Parts: sequence; C-alpha cells; structure tokens
Amino acid sequence: MHSDWNQGAEIQVPMHKIPNVPLGKVQQRHVVRIFFPRLYNQDSSINQLAQDKLALIYDRCLRPTMIEVVPESRDKWPTTYAAAYTQSRSRTGSLAFSSTDIPWYRLQEVAPTLLAKLADLGPAFKDAYFGHELRGTKGATIHNGRDEDERHLAMDDLFEHVNVDSLNAEQWHVDVALTISVPGHVVTWRESSHHELLSHLMPVASAPQISRLINNKARFHLDRALQIKEFAGFRATTTNWAWASGLSYVQAYCTEKNVTYSLNPGVFRRRQAKELLQKETEARIIKDMDIMSNIFFECAGEGEVEGRDGCARLEIRVPLADAMNSLSTLPDELIQRSVVAVERRVWW
Repeated sequence: MHSDWNQGAEIQVPMHKIPNVPLGKVQQRHVVRIFFPRLYNQDSSINQLAQDKLALIYDRCLRPTMIEVVPESRDKWPTTYAAAYTQSRSRTGSLAFSSTDIPWYRLQEVAPTLLAKLADLGPAFKDAYFGHELRGTKGATIHNGRDEDERHLAMDDLFEHVNVDSLNAEQWHVDVALTISVPGHVVTWRESSHHELLSHLMPVASAPQISRLINNKARFHLDRALQIKEFAGFRATTTNWAWASGLSYVQAYCTEKNVTYSLNPGVFRRRQAKELLQKETEARIIKDMDIMSNIFFECAGEGEVEGRDGCARLEIRVPLADAMNSLSTLPDELIQRSVVAVERRVWW
C-alpha cells in the first residue's frame, strides 16, 4: 500500500514497484529491504534508486547509523558511497559486494536510528519501512500436510529468524505447496482438470467466474508438456478478486522442468533459426544435442545411474493467517482426475 502524497489519495501498489534497496540478509535466503513509498512514481516502471540517492543514504544515514549504534564496526565501513563503489568494482567493470556482520541484539537500535536519519534527509525519504523477503525455502520445510504438528513445525522453521507475533498476518503472504509423486514415474497435470482444481481451491467462486479466469490471457497461462494437449500445467493470478478465497496466485507444474532449467543460458537455452545457417554455430548445436540426449538418457534410468522422476506440484499464495490450514491435502478422487503418471523411461 502506498499513499499518493501529492493528491492526498491512497492507492494500492504492488510492493515490488515501490522504490527499494536491499539492505542486508539473514543467512542466505532472507533478504531485508528498505522501501521508500514517497519516491514512487506511477508513470515510471523503475523501482531502483538512482546513484545520487544511494550515495545520500549511505553517506548521511547508513554509515553514521552504524558508527553510532555499532561503534566497534567503524573500521569496516568505507568513508563514502563513492569509495565503497570503487572498492567493489573489478577490472572488468563488474561489481563484487562484500558484507559486514551486525549483532542481532543491536538491530532494535539500528532500525529506528536509520529511519530517523532518513526522515531528516527530506520529504522524499520520510515514511520509509523495512520489508523481509524469504526466498528459495520450499525444499527446507518438507512435511506431511495431513499432520497438524508437522505443519506447525514447518511454519516455525520457515520463520526461524522472524518474530511472527510482531507481524500483521494479513499483510504477509506465504507460498504453500503440495507435491504428488509416483516412484519411477513423471507425474504431470491434465488440462481437463484445471477448472475443477481451481474450483476446489476457490470454493466461493462460481463456475462462470472460474471460466472467465481461465479465458483471461492476462491472468491465466498454460504451460504444456511434451507438446501433448492434455498434458499442461498453469499459472493464475487472482490478486484483488473477491471470490478468490484469499488466494493471490496459483501455479500447477511438473518438476521435470528442473532438468532443463538454468539460471544462466546453457545447452537447453532457446535457439535462433539463424544459428543453423552458420557452420560454427550449427556444429555447436549438434554437440549440444548430444549432451542433451545423454542427459535425457540418464534421466530415463538407462545405463548405470538411477533415473530421475518428476512430480506434479501445486502452489498457492495465501495470507500468513491462512497458511496453516491451506492446501494440507487434496481429495484422492480429485488427484486421480487431475494428474497422469507416465513411466519415466517412456517420458524421457
């Protein structure tokens, strides 16, 4: 949420569109960001802060705060933002960032001191607030959804570094997932089941409302598998829809995509037709196809390695207040109608 200070009207804005900067992290997957709602401009899609504003924040707020609250760390902070930027820059021009540890028991002093100094910078930096982003945790909280005790333990693990009692449970959102697997098989979703699956997840919605969602190309996307019409997952955005039962996002997919997914372009990257017109790139494509074939051969369980299964995974995004009792399981009959299990040797 963001208030339009020029017009005095309150407007709803997705958090990622509000100018923000990562301030720190807890371990590897918990990022703490600081947001500046008064810098929001609805006519601009850029949510990053300009270099001059980053310099102001560091020189007049962040470094003075750390020296004041954690004086033992004064030797670790570069004298200015310009000095820190120069220190982080490599010979090739890329940036390699360092970090400074802060004792957890000093954070209660750091937060109000930093926010006060930001407010003193001027109107544009007032009303800043912290946001916590926990990402990449889906493999760390595996549990049996039918067991209430396991659900509670998984939630405790997820928020290990967060004081849940201090949160507004309606403003925090959590992704809850259910995985369906059959040993030795790749399990994927049926397109014919999407309507029924969404109706189960959003019981308040009528059949026509579900149909309108599925036909809305801006909010609903099909993800086909093996170029077979019936084999398809989906992604659906249901934010701000009153009948969505609190859900803001739904995704059904098959984890077999992990075989070809990569953060950086690799052998499974998308190719352009012009690459076939040059001998050098054509030869590289043929070599990459051999590599891909070997990977699929191993996934099938051929040779001396154990094959690789695929699971049907359903994810929903719900308010924290609803997370404990959301998607703990699905009716067996619905599962049987919604997925198909293909022997992994046939699939790969």
